[in-house]
Amino acid sequence: MSQDRASKTQKIIEEALLKAGRNNVKFEMLGYGEDIANAPFENNLPEERFYNRTVIIDIIPAKP
Repeated sequence: MSQDRASKTQKIIEEALLKAGRNNVKFEMLGYGEDIANAPFENNLPEERFYNRTVIIDIIPAKP
């Protein structure tokens, strides 16, 4: 499910970038799934589960 969430988010961003004339953007996508060792928060509280199901986007400028 986490991989699917990340893939859908990437697709939305790619489509918006193409409409803006940008096609030189690279993506790296990670889905941690059920691997609690990689989750940023525990899953004991509803708030923690919420944050573990978010998509984080880091924008890194291209090197000149």
